[in-house]
Amino acid sequence: MMALAAVSFASGLFASPVLFGLFCWPFLVVWVLWASRRPAQARHMARLGLGLSLLALLGCSSGMTWGQALCLGMEACVPALLFALWRGADSFREKASFGEGMEAYLPFLVTGCIFMGLLLRPPLAVLFFDGAGTVLLAWWDGRATRRAMPAWDMVRLRLSGVILAGLGLTVMQGGGVFASTESAVQVGQVLALMGLCMMAGLGSVMSSRAELALLDVGLRFVSLFLMPLLAVTPFTQLLMVIAGLLALGSLLLRRAGSLPLLPWLTGLGLLAAGTGQMPCLLLLYVAALLATALRLGCHGLLPVGQTALPAGLALLPIQMVLPVIMVVLAVLAPLLGWGALVSLLACMVLGFWHLGLETLPQSLLVVWQRGGRVMRSILFCLGLLACLAVILLVYASPLLKGHAA
Repeated sequence: MMALAAVSFASGLFASPVLFGLFCWPFLVVWVLWASRRPAQARHMARLGLGLSLLALLGCSSGMTWGQALCLGMEACVPALLFALWRGADSFREKASFGEGMEAYLPFLVTGCIFMGLLLRPPLAVLFFDGAGTVLLAWWDGRATRRAMPAWDMVRLRLSGVILAGLGLTVMQGGGVFASTESAVQVGQVLALMGLCMMAGLGSVMSSRAELALLDVGLRFVSLFLMPLLAVTPFTQLLMVIAGLLALGSLLLRRAGSLPLLPWLTGLGLLAAGTGQMPCLLLLYVAALLATALRLGCHGLLPVGQTALPAGLALLPIQMVLPVIMVVLAVLAPLLGWGALVSLLACMVLGFWHLGLETLPQSLLVVWQRGGRVMRSILFCLGLLACLAVILLVYASPLLKGHAA
């Protein structure tokens, strides 16, 4: 089974010590900008960090899987994408205080936590950094009065998940309280699974702010990348499939308006992890990052003072990742029981009932004409990802289904 996030019980602290040193740039750049009181320079440092990260991957990733390298490379793009697409990034003044510029520093801190989660081997260390990134995100999201309670609920849910997952991973090591090692492992797996599901925010809606949703993608999927540690018995695999279906069903019951993109892809990611389809989980991770960046860019096309997206632009991100979702469904369908498959298809039909595919050509034209080079690049990458997924399904199904090493 391919380890996408290099998180295992193997010896060693880092997947790559050299990469760990080079990927410290998100933390270092924040303190450099803070000391110089120049939050406006964050945009330039994001580009520099992207270049440094890609060079590090090219030169120092020989001991890593291609999936882990791709995860790190995609995550390195997040600060640069955010500053290129987010209109609020232009509002920071030179010589601003740390408090005034914190919104510019936040992408580096959260991305740094995700980097650490992808590079560290011990699961407890991964949980710690994932929880730290969640707290940072919820703290900033909760500054507004109307967002304080939802942000607090989110951080309370995920930090409770950190505690449960840590307890479960510890119990899995065994102890005198249990009659046998097998019983300790089973109890630990259930606790850890509950905690990781809570950390991934299953069934919970994402922040209404598109720039924070882009940062939240990595935090959710780091938890999903830990799932292969638990999917080692039919019992835990069944629990993961049930949890994914319940998450998708709960989104349909509570949603209003368009389908919530990130929670939907997170629920599908849990199904992929529960059935051992790690390449599908990787496809969903890349699709979630690109689609959330597209959502952020669509918000940048709104006139000043307008906050609600037109119907077509609001649905464009989920419309663009629909081919990837269809490929993932084609891979998962033969691996699910009849009851799970019928439930999944029912969720899909109800979820895509108001997808509005007739708005796709006009929305694409608007984004292509007004979005600039970055938005065009995102659209191109989403189309390329969909083509890659179809090619893998048709010509390389063993690789897509995780049968290859």
